Amino acid sequence: MQIKDSVIIVTGASAGIGRATAVALATLGATVVATARRGERLQALAEEMAGGNGRIHPIPGNIQDEAFCHQLFEETVTQYGRLDVLINNAGLGHKSQIAEMPTADIRTIFDTNVMGLLYTIQAAVPQMKRQGGGQIINVSSIISQRPIPNGGIYTASKTAVDAISRSLRMELRPYNITVTLVYPGRTQTEFGAALLGQKGANPSAFGRTSPDKVARAIVKAIRHGRTEVYVTPSDWLFSQVNRLFPRTTDWLTNFVFTRYMEGKSGKIERDT
Repeated sequence: MQIKDSVIIVTGASAGIGRATAVALATLGATVVATARRGERLQALAEEMAGGNGRIHPIPGNIQDEAFCHQLFEETVTQYGRLDVLINNAGLGHKSQIAEMPTADIRTIFDTNVMGLLYTIQAAVPQMKRQGGGQIINVSSIISQRPIPNGGIYTASKTAVDAISRSLRMELRPYNITVTLVYPGRTQTEFGAALLGQKGANPSAFGRTSPDKVARAIVKAIRHGRTEVYVTPSDWLFSQVNRLFPRTTDWLTNFVFTRYMEGKSGKIERDT
């Protein structure tokens, strides 16, 4: 797909992977409709990128709101006439043991990671069908293929994203709509630090990838119409070892995450 002059929606664009992706696409000449809850950050981003090859059009809102999602797409198509790519990046995480996690927090995770994603997809697909094609990119996580301690609910939500995406890919193939899954590993974002508006701590930077690197992988997926994207070779290797040696991977994952990567628990983590 030609990125220059294309119209692309990015959710969760106020920080981390979403922000890096919005910047990368606008730099390449795309019109990026950036959405997230933190409107002041979106406005600052739009001003920062003004005068470049592309543009960033901020539309603040919460994708947990189905009405907002439809409004987002209606405003985009009304102003720009089309929608070439939808990038579902917004997400929430939670560090908590499953048996102890408040059910209200579980609903919040699924309302964003699963229902919010479905709302945007259902709003985007009719327009893409009318125009004869497009691309939907769903940002999942490498741990959708291997649960981690104190992350079971987040993992379950991302596993749902994988299943939805693969089924959707088959359903939309006759309409020339590509569906892409991206599997970032540990990434240097606010995801492990913003705990419901409070500063948290995830003390280990072990194995983290920059959001710019994830953004480059997303750009490549758009250009080449890729359907499954691992950001780093080690992420791909992890997925293969998990399939071949699940018991060993289970032990190793538990050891590494409990020994070296524990942060504060019991808090929702934002990536929007």
